[in-house]
Amino acid sequence: MSAVLKLVQAPQFSEQVDVDPAGYSRNGHSLQTALSYAHLWQAPVTRYVVERFSAKGDVVLDVSCASGSVGVECALLGRHFQGCVEDPALVKLARARLSPADIAEVVLRLQFINFKRPVDVRQFQNPFPLYFDVDTFCELMNVRSAVRNGKSNVDTFIELIVASIIHGHTVAHLSGYSSPQAATTPTEQAALNRKRGEVPSYRAVSPRIIKKAAALLRDGIPGALQSRDLERSVFQAPSYNMPSVRTNSVNLALVCPEQPGSAYSEGVRSWLRSWWLGVEPFHSTREISSQADWSDYANETLLETARVVRKGGRAVVRVGRGRLGTKPVAFKDELEHVLKTCLSQYWTVEGTIVERYAKSAGLLKGGSKTAGDVAAELVVLRRK
Repeated sequence: MSAVLKLVQAPQFSEQVDVDPAGYSRNGHSLQTALSYAHLWQAPVTRYVVERFSAKGDVVLDVSCASGSVGVECALLGRHFQGCVEDPALVKLARARLSPADIAEVVLRLQFINFKRPVDVRQFQNPFPLYFDVDTFCELMNVRSAVRNGKSNVDTFIELIVASIIHGHTVAHLSGYSSPQAATTPTEQAALNRKRGEVPSYRAVSPRIIKKAAALLRDGIPGALQSRDLERSVFQAPSYNMPSVRTNSVNLALVCPEQPGSAYSEGVRSWLRSWWLGVEPFHSTREISSQADWSDYANETLLETARVVRKGGRAVVRVGRGRLGTKPVAFKDELEHVLKTCLSQYWTVEGTIVERYAKSAGLLKGGSKTAGDVAAELVVLRRK
C-alpha cells in the first residue's frame, strides 16, 4: 500500500527554459518571421515541449493556434498538427504559413497582376489616407482583387506576406510610420502622424512583397510542409467547443487561454489585416471581466481538451499575469483552483516549466524586464 501511495504522491517536476523576449521568430525557421508578434509560443519553447511530451507521428493540437507558428515546428519535428483558432483572419494566415509557395512562384504570380489598373479612388476614404499613400493603396487593391478567394497556395501565401507588412514602422512596410503589432486606431494614427509631422509616402507593393517572401523562404521550404504524410490542418472554433477534433485522438495539446490584461494577445489581432484579408475584425462573443468568468472559460476549455486528449496524453497550459478590471491576476493561481475544484477527475498536474528571459536586450514593454524575470509558466497536465 505504501508503494502505491508513493506513486500517487510523486513530486511534481520543475524545469526552466530560456526565452528571448525580442526573438519570437529569431530562433526558428525563417517562416516564423511572418507576423512574429502574433506568436503565443516561441519556437525554442515549442520544440522543447513537443520533443519532451510527444513522439514522431503523434498528433499535436494547438488549442490557441494564432498564426500557425506551432504548426511549422510540429511539421519539422515529424508530428501531425491540428490548430484551433476563432478569428477567421488567423485561420487564413495559419493555413497559408503551413502551405508556403516558392519564391519563383511568387515572382511569377506578381508578373500577372496589373498594378496600374485603374481603381475607384472613392474607396480611398477615411481612415485609409492616415495609413497609405493613394498610389500604394491602389496597388494594394489590385493585388487584393487578384489573390482574393484564390485556390492556389501561391495566392494565399501572398496574402500572408502582405498581411505581415500591411502596417509597421520601417520602410519595408506598406503603411506610414505605425505600430508593427496591432494596428493603431484611426484616432491614434492621426495623432501619431501629427506628432511626427508626416503623411504616408508611396511604398511600391511588388518589390516589398518579393523582399519579404525572400526573407520568409531564406531557410527554404521544409519537406515536411510539402509532404502529404503529415497532417497540417487549421479549423475555426472556440477553444471550448472543437467538434472537428475526434475524441481521444490527440497525444499533446498546447493551450494558451485568453488572459485579459496580459501581453499575450497584443499583435494577434489587427483590424487592418482583417480588412486586407476580406474578413470582419474578430470580436469575441464571450466577455471575460471577472475571475468567475475566467474560471468558467478555463474550465470549459480544459474539459473539451480532456475530451480530445487520449488517456496518458498531456496538455501544456501557458499562463502568466494580467488584469481583470483593475485587479492584478496571477492566472496560474486561477488555473490551479479550476483544476482542483472542477477537473481533478480528468487531469493531474505533473509539473511546471518556467519561461525566463535569457537577456535584457530588446525587451518588450520598454525594456522594463531584466534577465531572469519570469515570462510565463507552463503547467504540464497528464490525462487520467
